[in-house]
Formats: sequence, C-alpha cells, structure tokens
Amino acid sequence: MSTQKRLSKRNLMLFLILTILIVSFLYPLYFMLINSLKTRTEYYVDPFRLPHEGLQFNNYITMVSQFRILSLFKNTFIISAGTVLLLLIIGVLASYVFAKVPFKGKAVVFLAVLMTMFVPSQVTIIPLYVGFSKVGMVNTYFSVILAYLALFLPEAILLMTANFRVIPDELLEAAEIDGCNYLQKIWYVVIPMGRSAIFLAIIFYFIMSWNDLFTPMILLTKMEKRTVMVALAALMGRYSGSPTFQFAGLLLSAVPALVVYFIFQRKIIQGLSMGAIK
Repeated sequence: MSTQKRLSKRNLMLFLILTILIVSFLYPLYFMLINSLKTRTEYYVDPFRLPHEGLQFNNYITMVSQFRILSLFKNTFIISAGTVLLLLIIGVLASYVFAKVPFKGKAVVFLAVLMTMFVPSQVTIIPLYVGFSKVGMVNTYFSVILAYLALFLPEAILLMTANFRVIPDELLEAAEIDGCNYLQKIWYVVIPMGRSAIFLAIIFYFIMSWNDLFTPMILLTKMEKRTVMVALAALMGRYSGSPTFQFAGLLLSAVPALVVYFIFQRKIIQGLSMGAIK
C-alpha cells in the first residue's frame, strides 16, 4: 500500500511538472495568437482578454501581401534545407570514419573537431565575413550555409558518431563480404540503422537554421536576400507602435518550425533516447 502511495505521489508530481512545462510552452503561442487578431486599441486596453470586436485578420493579410512573408519563407527554406543537406552528407561520412574506421591519431582528430564546438559564432563571424567579401560571396545563400556548416557540423558529428558506434561490426563485415565498398556499407547498413540520429539532426538543425538571426543579419545585407528572422527584427523597429502586427509576424515565422517539430516529434524523442537505451 505504501508503495502504491509513493507511486501515486510520484505520478502526481510528474503530471504537475509536465503540465507546467506544457503551459509554459503553449502560453506564448496563445498570447501571440489572441493579440494578433485584435485591434491595436483592444491590445492596449487589455492584452490578456480574448478579442471582442471581431477577429482582425488584416495583420496576416498585410504580412503576406505587403511584407512579402512568402518570399522570406523561400529564402529561409533554401538556407535551412541547404544547410541540412550538406550537414548530412559531410556529417554521416565523417561520423562513420570516427565510429568504425581505425586510423592513427583518430582520438586526437576527433577531440580537435569537438573543441571547435566551444568557439562561439560571434568570434568567427567577422573573419568569415572578411573572407567571403574577398571572394564575392557576401549576400549569397551559400555563404550563410557554409557559416552554419562550420557552426553545426561538430555537434552533428558528435551525435551521429555516438549512434554509429553501437552498430554491430558483424553487419559491416557481412556487407563487405557481399562486395560492398565504404559508400555502399554506409548506404545499406549505417544509414538505416542510424536513422534515429539522422532524423534528429535533420529536424534540430533545420529549426536552428530557420530561427537564427545573427549569421544572416551579418552576411545578407540585401533586402531580397533577407531571412524571416532578419526581416522580423527590422519589423520590430519599424512598427514598434503596432504590437498586433508584430505578433502576427512572430506567429507566422514560428509556424514552419512548429509544424516540423509536431510532425516529427516521435523521431526527435527516439533520436535523443537511442544512445541511452543502447
């Protein structure tokens, strides 16, 4: 009986903690939603009250038509998708080498790669900008993609290397006996068995690239090349007296990342827990 009471108390505590976390996550979205559908007067009278003068969709219409939010989505998607694609190609190959291919000095090289994780992007962005300026790559999508690659690749290698290490060597040896070369072993054995970590890398770094402000703000100065977050930062200053319009922009900018997360949240959980379970 005492054991059941302890379990019930533990479950109640867990439920309360999860409830607090869920509310703290959803409430900002709720606050942005109700205020983006208000008039400016309604917001200043009571920002916590539901709209009572009818739903105002003009803020969203203005964002789509005049603020070119769809064009900003396109720019941001190209950068985020390009980052993830290159990150996977290089990250999977490097992680396989670190996990399964013996070579002299591997531990030192792996440690050197991981040490770059501790270098903040604020330190490297100016040298990158100078270098990209000399070769004419400023105001190009590829410059931002390369900057993200330098920033995210060490973490991705650490994540996938830990996952690839638990793949049985016997499977790789069997694939080699069947005539598979390195690339074929990666394609037919490593990627299918390491898909949880790969899925996690895709989702996590897509969202990180989508939500980043600092790097594209430095490397993309032309209006037509701006990403969503850079444009929203400019919006905050330009329309500082129109908070309802700002809320509409913030909510629209969060939609793609939220959709990706909610669709693939099971894969995220699997990727995070895979190493611990094995």
